[in-house]
Amino acid sequence: MPAALLVPRSIHAQRPPMPIHDESGGALCDQGGRPLGPRAQNTRVRILDATVVLLGEKPMRELRVIDIARRIGSSPATFYQYFKDVEDVVLHLASHVSEFTPEIVELVQGDWSGREGHERGRKLAHVVINHWDRYAPILRVRNNACDEGDLAFRELRMSAMMPLVHAFAEIIEVSQQRAAQSTPAESKSGEEKWEGGRLYPMVAAAALASVLERLSMYHVSIEELAGSREQLIETLATLLQSMLTAKR
Repeated sequence: MPAALLVPRSIHAQRPPMPIHDESGGALCDQGGRPLGPRAQNTRVRILDATVVLLGEKPMRELRVIDIARRIGSSPATFYQYFKDVEDVVLHLASHVSEFTPEIVELVQGDWSGREGHERGRKLAHVVINHWDRYAPILRVRNNACDEGDLAFRELRMSAMMPLVHAFAEIIEVSQQRAAQSTPAESKSGEEKWEGGRLYPMVAAAALASVLERLSMYHVSIEELAGSREQLIETLATLLQSMLTAKR
């Protein structure tokens, strides 16, 4: 599949509901440390909304403060009351979107065997793809900045992904421990039957999380070039179940 054709779906995603508190739970404040009143909170939300829309139109590195200010009919001076720069706004957006990760991790926890496990995989695939569709402009910018070496975005991306990686790793470990407790099958010659190579839980979990993220990011292009959404969901569910029920 040509790499140039793997382009994330261009959409104006619905904005995430904007918080009225900061990450520590305290009241939102402007750059001078003053708590925001209702009018100021509305202005801040308008800046965030405008940034989401503009990120769907151009890369973050090409987005300027004046572009955001003009979009809300204001001035750069107003922007700087709430954010330090464009990257600061995008970091706030990306941080808020990442708060949805626990809902995804919760879907991972449970039984992955049989039909129930397969249906769990289908549901997880649906949720992750829908998550990407809704927040594509923000998540795409976060990942691109991370790939370019931006440490702030790298830390944010890792903090969002690692709970999912740890959840996958824990399930793989349990599956392998259960398999180790059973008697290995033997051939007629008495030698242990070879069942394939080994999956190292953390490495396998990181790979699985990366595949899930990447396929969700490019799912529209994949569906157009290689099949339907149903085929993608079914394949992802099968892949998830196969790796999370690994015996070794």
